[in-house]
Amino acid sequence: MVEFGEKLKMAREDKGITQQTLADHLYVTRQAVSRWECGARYPDLLTAKKLSDILEVSLDELLSGEEIRRCVEKNQIVESQVPGRMQSALYALTGIVYLLMSIMAIKFLALQFREMKFPEAGYASTYLTGYVLLMILMFFGMTFSIRGKLSPSKVGVILTLYFGVALCSNIFELFQIPGRWIAVLQSLIFMACITIIIRYFILAKIASPMPIYLVALFELFRNGMMFFQMLPSGNDLAFAVRITHFAAIAGYMVLMAYQADVLEKKRKLALR
Repeated sequence: MVEFGEKLKMAREDKGITQQTLADHLYVTRQAVSRWECGARYPDLLTAKKLSDILEVSLDELLSGEEIRRCVEKNQIVESQVPGRMQSALYALTGIVYLLMSIMAIKFLALQFREMKFPEAGYASTYLTGYVLLMILMFFGMTFSIRGKLSPSKVGVILTLYFGVALCSNIFELFQIPGRWIAVLQSLIFMACITIIIRYFILAKIASPMPIYLVALFELFRNGMMFFQMLPSGNDLAFAVRITHFAAIAGYMVLMAYQADVLEKKRKLALR
C-alpha cells in the first residue's frame, strides 16, 4: 500500500510545485513538508484538507482511514487558532497559581516548622510537593500547547499525573488517620478518574466524552468544597490566591471537557 508521504510527493510533483512553494501556501516550513513526505510526521486534519485543495486530490486519495486515525492521535488536540491560544493561556494561568501556592506553602513552613508536630509538618510538606509538581505539569502543558505538540496522549499523561498527585495526598492522609472514610472514598474516585482519563485520551478505549465530563464535575465540586471550607481562615492575600486557584481549576476542568469534546469529533470524522 502506498503511504501518505509517497502519495503527497507524487501529487506535489504532478502539480509541478516545490516543497517550498507548497509550504508557503500552507504557512508552514519546508522542513515540515519534507517530514510529511518522508513519513516522519503527519499534518493535522485542517492542513491535510488544505493539501487536498491545493493539490486538487481528494482527502481519501491522500490519507487512508488508518492514517487519518493516526493524525488524530499524534497531532495537536486543539487545532483552531483562538481555542489553541486560550488553551495555552489556561495552562499558564494554572501554572502561575500553583507557583503562588508553592511560595505561600514555603513561607508557612519557614515560619511554623519548628512549632509543628510531625503530622502537621508532613501535611504541609506533602501539599508543597504537590503544588510544585502541579506547577511543573501545567507549564509542560503550556509549552506543548504553544509548540503545537499537545497530542491526546500528552493531555492524558498530564491529567493522569494531576489526579495522581491528589491520590498520593489522600493516601498520605490515610496513613496519618487510618479509616477516615472520606479520604478512602476520594481515593477510590481518584483511581476511577485516572482509569477513565487513560482509557479516553491515551488508549482511545472510551468513545463518549461523557465520563470525562463527570470527572470534570467531580473535580469542580471537590475544589469548590475546599474553597468554601477555607474561606474563614487566612488573610486577604491568601483569600485572593485561593479564589484565583479555584478559578484556574474551574478553567482547567472546562478545558479538559472541551479537549474531550474536540477529540470525540475528530475520532468520529476519522471513522467515516
